[in-house]
Amino acid sequence: MTHLETYEQVLDKINWISKIAIRKNWEISRPLQVDSPATMEDILFVENQIGQAIPSDLKKLFTFAKHLSFSYQFDETLSQEFRQNFSGEIYWNLDTLAEQYANFKEWVKASLDPTFNDSDSIEITEKLWQNKIPLIDVPNGDIIVVGDSPSEVLYFSHEGDTMHGKMLGDNLWQFLDFYSRIGFAGSEDWQLEPFFDYDNNIMVTEGEKVDRFINLLEN
Repeated sequence: MTHLETYEQVLDKINWISKIAIRKNWEISRPLQVDSPATMEDILFVENQIGQAIPSDLKKLFTFAKHLSFSYQFDETLSQEFRQNFSGEIYWNLDTLAEQYANFKEWVKASLDPTFNDSDSIEITEKLWQNKIPLIDVPNGDIIVVGDSPSEVLYFSHEGDTMHGKMLGDNLWQFLDFYSRIGFAGSEDWQLEPFFDYDNNIMVTEGEKVDRFINLLEN
């Protein structure tokens, strides 16, 4: 898919899960909000604020909509396998990026403190979190971030939990494709974890498990 087609799929899947939520009497906790596309002047202003270039794929996403947000939740248990999936959300916002970035940098700074971290952990942090920019602030205080060259999407756990540093997508568009197909199945680590294959250290983005989850949402 092209970048535009992926963005349009995000909108289409928001419409899809909204219809499911209405039919099942789930709560749409944040109705869809989509702002106008960002200009290059808008993007440059924020880059000057944060003192760092925004990854090229994230810049492109902002040129489709500088802000998009949507979330829903429900009380039922879909299955034992997906018992922690009871909500979904998608969010990005150029206007709040400077604040998000400042928060992210504070967490990284804490992860580099030799008082509380060993040398191996500090070395990993220095390599892994360079040139990363926040995409989604997770409700539990974690952050989903985007890189550049490559445009990998990583999960940053402020408590260093098992999903910390795990790749959610090889690039931003792959992540949005997968995340939208599963109805934006929650951004917290334990909501994404059912789709992560620890043996092979990859997200499971296709196949029986994904189909099973989509079927549970729809039925």
